[in-house]
Amino acid sequence: MGEPVRVALKIAYDGRSFYGHQRQPVHRTVEGECLKALRAAGILRDPKEAFFRSASRTDRGVSAVGNVIAFDSALPPRATIGAFNHRARDVWAWAVAGVPEGFHPRHAVERWYRYNLFEDLDLRKVRAAAREFVGEHDFRSFTSDPPPGRFRLDRVDVDRGDGMTRLDVRARCFRRGMVRRIVAAIVAHGREEVPLPDIRDALRGARRDFGLAPPEPLVLMDVRYDVPFEVVLMPKVRDTWAKIGTDLELRRAFVRALRAAAPG
Repeated sequence: MGEPVRVALKIAYDGRSFYGHQRQPVHRTVEGECLKALRAAGILRDPKEAFFRSASRTDRGVSAVGNVIAFDSALPPRATIGAFNHRARDVWAWAVAGVPEGFHPRHAVERWYRYNLFEDLDLRKVRAAAREFVGEHDFRSFTSDPPPGRFRLDRVDVDRGDGMTRLDVRARCFRRGMVRRIVAAIVAHGREEVPLPDIRDALRGARRDFGLAPPEPLVLMDVRYDVPFEVVLMPKVRDTWAKIGTDLELRRAFVRALRAAAPG
């Protein structure tokens, strides 16, 4: 093997399979599983020495399609993704990039989260509330880890299809629990429980608590950089994703059957 190179992997996982993202001494986590796979593959021994870092530490129950981990690898990028997928359980790497020395995945150009709502809400009200969050505001009421000053949210898009409403939220970074608290406020307005002036007051700095939306419908869709990633769909990953897709369709068919059989 040659000199270590810095490698970034885009990873996907079902958040329900883990006790959160950040390493813990007892519970199984996303970072813990990634490090276990990297050690078993002989890619790294010491996370500190390899400067192992994650782009986003998703909450317990939150899933990801495009989270990113980076580390110094003893293997070339393409070989690294294959070795990782061979060892990892319930985490799949599907894209890889060779990145500059010292690259830190937290320093992203954009993060994109999607929240899936299965409740039949008034789409006009949902969009009206979503628009309030775009731009620079005081987000202290929308995180347990308040930013030091005003915070910028780039986009909140609302779309409906496949029996659900999708909220796509984009910003350079997010604070702890922020997306879930934003969604909770938007949903509360969609249910006519919270008027828009209350949301506007909160975004001006007034302390409000709109609650915390459940984590399971939230997915980290992508973390973007000024670095090109190469998509490498290994057979194991492709086969696993195909099985997940089949399982989802079976569950949907089962739910449709339940609804058809239910009285009224």
